[in-house]
Amino acid sequence: MLRHSSLLWHYTYGAVFTALCAFAGLIGLVAFQLEDSMARQEKELLELSQSRLLEKLDADVKLAGTRLEFLFQDRLRRVNSIAERVDTEKVLVSRNVVAISELLGPAAELADVDGIVVLDEEGRVIGASSYKADLVALGARLPDFDFHADILTSLKESYPGNKLTISTVQPVRSTGVFVPSDKVNSVSQIVFTPVFDDFGYVVGGLLAQRWLRPHEPLLVDLAEINHFELAILHGETVTSRAKFDGGLADLASSPSKASITADGKRVIKCGPLVSPLSACALMPIEALTETQNELTRIGTEEEAKLLKWLFLFGILTLIAFATVAFLLARQITRPLTKITRVLSGIAAGDFENEVVGTERHDEVGDIARSVVSLQRSVKERDALRARVHEKNVILRSQEAQLREQNILFDAALNNMSHGLCMFDVDGKLIVSNQRFLELFELDGDAVRPGMTAEELAGLQHVEPVEKEKPDYSEARITSGRLSSGMQSTEMVKIRSGRIVLTTRQPLSDGGWFAISEDVTERQAARDRLAYLARHDILTHLPNRIEFRDQMELLLKRQQIHGGEFAILCLDLDEFKTVNDSLGHPIGDELLRQVADRLRQLTDDGELVVRLGGDEFAILMDLPSSPHQADELAQSVIWELSQPFQIADHEIVIGVSIGITIAKGDGTAGDELFKQADLALYRAKEDGRSTHRFFEAGMGTVVNERRELITDLRNAIANGEMELYFQPQYSLQDYSVTGFEALVRWNHPSRGLVSPADFIPLAEDTGLISPLGEWVLKEACRIAADWPQHLRVAVNLSPRQLRGHAFGPILVETLVKTGLRADRLELEVTENVLLTDAEEVLEALHQAKSLGVKVSMDDFGTGYSSLSYLRRFPFDKIKIDQSFVRSMAYSDDSISIVKAVIELAKNLNMTTTAEGVETLQLLDMLVEIGCTEAQGYYLGRPMPLSEIKGLIQNERRTPALVVQ
Repeated sequence: MLRHSSLLWHYTYGAVFTALCAFAGLIGLVAFQLEDSMARQEKELLELSQSRLLEKLDADVKLAGTRLEFLFQDRLRRVNSIAERVDTEKVLVSRNVVAISELLGPAAELADVDGIVVLDEEGRVIGASSYKADLVALGARLPDFDFHADILTSLKESYPGNKLTISTVQPVRSTGVFVPSDKVNSVSQIVFTPVFDDFGYVVGGLLAQRWLRPHEPLLVDLAEINHFELAILHGETVTSRAKFDGGLADLASSPSKASITADGKRVIKCGPLVSPLSACALMPIEALTETQNELTRIGTEEEAKLLKWLFLFGILTLIAFATVAFLLARQITRPLTKITRVLSGIAAGDFENEVVGTERHDEVGDIARSVVSLQRSVKERDALRARVHEKNVILRSQEAQLREQNILFDAALNNMSHGLCMFDVDGKLIVSNQRFLELFELDGDAVRPGMTAEELAGLQHVEPVEKEKPDYSEARITSGRLSSGMQSTEMVKIRSGRIVLTTRQPLSDGGWFAISEDVTERQAARDRLAYLARHDILTHLPNRIEFRDQMELLLKRQQIHGGEFAILCLDLDEFKTVNDSLGHPIGDELLRQVADRLRQLTDDGELVVRLGGDEFAILMDLPSSPHQADELAQSVIWELSQPFQIADHEIVIGVSIGITIAKGDGTAGDELFKQADLALYRAKEDGRSTHRFFEAGMGTVVNERRELITDLRNAIANGEMELYFQPQYSLQDYSVTGFEALVRWNHPSRGLVSPADFIPLAEDTGLISPLGEWVLKEACRIAADWPQHLRVAVNLSPRQLRGHAFGPILVETLVKTGLRADRLELEVTENVLLTDAEEVLEALHQAKSLGVKVSMDDFGTGYSSLSYLRRFPFDKIKIDQSFVRSMAYSDDSISIVKAVIELAKNLNMTTTAEGVETLQLLDMLVEIGCTEAQGYYLGRPMPLSEIKGLIQNERRTPALVVQ
């Protein structure tokens, strides 16, 4: 029977009492801490809620200012675009008040401007966008405006490269009303921009006025999105509002709390906007207290629940603790009593008693086994003494042999080209060579055998560069043992900047050795190759590989976190023209400047890449909305449309952008990129310098275009192409002088396809070369049967004149068809001459040497017509139909046509006027001395079957032409 005072009961009572005291203290401490925490939490939540709400309102005020600033800048750009229109300059020069009103009235409405006043070059009022404007009164009041001096400065000092525009916000008492309007408010934006003529001189300017709306849509949308009320103030007047239906009294602040309104219903934050305006942002007071009250309630409930479960857990823990303590104490006291008897026997010289408990694996078992060891040690003590003496003799002999081997080993070790150090199973240094000390710039006295790997690592002032195949727990050499059969490599940078690669190899006994080498040059070459693989050499932007990898990472993050992100595909407009006309070095520099502007426009989370050529892409980070993508696209279009200054050239290009939104619906990365590319194609079709979002129907348009291209490839072989001929008349006797050959496509299912649809496709796909060759041969074959004085005119594409293939084709055509060379007329546009000018001129000179006539088509619509007239002896100039048609109502067009005809006469060239559609135009051309004419009035393009009768009756009068 156990004694009540034994170790068993003392151990059990002490453990239970200690656990009970600890539990009681824990319960009290938890209850006190919870109560104090809830009180502080309630106070801090209220302060934090108010602070966060005020920060949000302050951000809303600043955002409203940014939106208002954007609105003013947008109106300035719109008025500036009106001023840059050709018809604006013409009507301003005309000084015709009625024409000014008729032109600027719709333009002002389209630009969302309430009134536009036209000033001449001296700053005098000469017209307005509405007949209601009192021009006399406005002219008398204009010198009193604060900005009148700036207007005069702009008129005097502006020039095309430095246009001085004015944008200011003025109260109604300072400006009055330019044009009567139902939108008059207390504040308006005043915009002035000068107008230049064709020679770059200022001929006047546009002074526009736009009233701030009582409910400005841009600010209303902002208030709806961010869920707040907004009031725009001018002095003591609420001049504009968004979701705010109160008055000035509702904006007064409480005397005790400046952030709360006087009526206590709202939280308010006011700040300046665009001078002289200020703004106040408001939110209901319920937004401040709602969250704080809910959090306080939840905290109280959780406190009570925690205390309840903590008490129940403590009771169960005490019961379990007492039971375990009793059982453990019983397992200890019984074997200890028996072991005590054995120790008493050892003290008396009895070493044969059996020790119980040696099979146990706890402390009692350790004591039992120690007693057994003690019994054995006494018996073996004398035998051990003899064996130790024998071992000492053997060790002295082995030590002498090792000393000789170490001398040879040190000589080989210190002459290695690699650094080496070896560690034993305990991580202590066994040996190292001189090259290891040199690589890590260590003092030889500081490194000694026996020091641990951690101590050696402490001497090395290195910076980790790269680590591969980690095989043990620490980042560098540690005291831990290397796992059997595993190895690792580590790359570090020492103080001198050199890079050292260390390879660690395990040994069979559990130690390891490390071999180090200098890999600075090898690593530099590797880093350079890695950079080149993922970046564009010209612009230093990431390339297509990096773009795809980042896109895949975003798609994986999207699957986890949700949200949307946008992909923008960019293609520069007119870049090929710059590259071809100014050369590739200028084009390369232009690409670098474009890349720099794109970097400045994007944030850290947005990736700008160059896909190749003049194609770029922007990958927006998660989360990004369509609205953010739209704003970024508008910023990119605006920034890249600004002139680039390269060498002595001012270059203006544009950019088209296609946008797709990754919505997290499982669409693959390649498909998303394809969608953005389709949207880019739509942006180019819609006029370029714009952006479009991907829509589901865009793929259908591309498929139709692809089908049309496929059909076009087989159109010539299938005999679907046909030539139409439009007659050309001499204006001296109204006789037919020749025909212009025009190609038509009779599609088996689509019917007659317009040249405007398939000619651009042929240009883009390169099919224009075989198509143009067929037109040339077919036109010459047909014209060979006509009377010898009739000519045939054939249009040429830039692709036909490149290389050296056109000359042989032309010679072969003339030989096979038998057409006399002087009856063939080749028509080229200025765009043909602009591309590879020297190569094109060589081909045209070759045609000229054969006797073929060469004419310049669409004269006056290109870039450098006069320079090409000087460089190549054209036989004819074809006046573009845009000038001819406008002769009926524009004196300027008549002057231009007269000048072209006079120029042609001086250069011994004939002239053909295109687009003659009325008898009035025909008479005017005869009067000013034009040589030939063609147009719908004289004859439409017609098939070969209809021109035979026209050839038989060549001479016609104007009356017959009408018939």
